[in-house]
Amino acid sequence: MIDSLTNGSVASGVSLGTTGRKWRDAIGRHELVAFFVLAFVLSWYPWVIALARGKTSGPNPLGPLVAALVVAGVASGWPGVCELLGRMVRGRFGLRWYAVIFGLPIVMCAGAVVIMAAFGNGIALPGATAWRELPDRFIFILLFIGLGEEPGWRGFALPRLQKRHTPFIASLILAPIWALWHLPLMGDEFPLPVIPAFLMSLLGGTLIQTWLFNRTKGSVFAQMLFHATVNTVGAGLVFPLFKGSTFVSFWYIYASLWLVAGFAVSASRRGGLQTAQS
Repeated sequence: MIDSLTNGSVASGVSLGTTGRKWRDAIGRHELVAFFVLAFVLSWYPWVIALARGKTSGPNPLGPLVAALVVAGVASGWPGVCELLGRMVRGRFGLRWYAVIFGLPIVMCAGAVVIMAAFGNGIALPGATAWRELPDRFIFILLFIGLGEEPGWRGFALPRLQKRHTPFIASLILAPIWALWHLPLMGDEFPLPVIPAFLMSLLGGTLIQTWLFNRTKGSVFAQMLFHATVNTVGAGLVFPLFKGSTFVSFWYIYASLWLVAGFAVSASRRGGLQTAQS
């Protein structure tokens, strides 16, 4: 009787272990698909719950981070998690790239403002309150949105896409998935008239972020800083200066600049063809 119970427990343990290995192997073979599915599930659940209650909500920006850690851990174990965490604190990539990270979003907004002014649109300067709130806004976006999104999209997905595709093709694959992830914000944070412009800017931004990722030795920290700077300067300082039709016009000019810049860096020999070294 004792032998029977023991043998049954051993068989059960072997069965569970085999099942666990099969799951790990399956996720390892399809880790990108597993990551994207889990990222959407972990991000969209507040939106789905809100819709069921007749309300609305944005995505949980921490979803991609958690999904990346889970899939990396299951597929590659602790070394996979350590690789991702290492990218998140990789800050030694040269001062000129810090200048690009903080300077390019400012140049894009300033360029769009100058073009608007050239077409006769009077523009007021941001108020003192907007300037005072910038540091707090930047820190919040960095630690909530940048930290939540970039380890997933750039830290996990992009290196794996670039193992199979050129940086340009990898960007073209990632951009629409990233765009779809923003669906809960469409019509709310992004009014319907500016959605096409937002999608244009997101494609251009994806191309630039791939270029930046590859030029900063695969640093996710660089991506987090860049994302936080783009959102802080745009939504926190410049976007509120425009209302109504001028807001829509500004968005299309702004998006066009990002798109042109994205294709420009992708076409460059140094920007578009070199992948990051891990």
